[in-house]
Amino acid sequence: MFTVGLTGGVAAGKSTATKFFESEGIHVIDADIISRNLQLKDKQGYISIVEKLGSEILDSNEEIDRKKIRDLAFNDLKLKQWLEDLMHPLIQQEVLEQFKNIKSSWAIYSAPLWSNKNIFDRTLVIGTTRELQIQRITERNDCSESEAIKIIENQITSNQRYCFATDLIMNDENLESFQKKLKFYLDLFTNLAHEQKN
Repeated sequence: MFTVGLTGGVAAGKSTATKFFESEGIHVIDADIISRNLQLKDKQGYISIVEKLGSEILDSNEEIDRKKIRDLAFNDLKLKQWLEDLMHPLIQQEVLEQFKNIKSSWAIYSAPLWSNKNIFDRTLVIGTTRELQIQRITERNDCSESEAIKIIENQITSNQRYCFATDLIMNDENLESFQKKLKFYLDLFTNLAHEQKN
């Protein structure tokens, strides 16, 4: 199975990219979505987080308040590490299950970050400018510029992320331009998958 690792910084356009590939019939395994689903009520992630942090981490629907937990993790590195140690094995297990059910000729694994242990046929990194990241985060999260900067600085740097790339798209123009670049890589990866199969 030809696999593409897809990653990008916050507000770079990773979700837009995965939606584009899915609309073209490519199976996407998305670690962000898996993580969110594992934190839904009565799932393992939810149970462990509520046991540790108590009911004040919940919203009015008794679901985990993602903004609250994000703010706590940003201000407490030990808690951030605990959450990663809790979620990563659960996510990994679900990813392996999903890989067993792929129907398309090739597949994408999308995640905010990974280590050198993750091996893919190609790695596509979505990049953008810091200015656009700040603008998109403040609009999307309805937060201040200083909060947006804190979110960006809590991730690995763009240059560290680019080191993983065999392929790089800069999403620094309009949506139409971004989709043209994605179409180029859709065709490239489809051809490479076909060549690998033969």
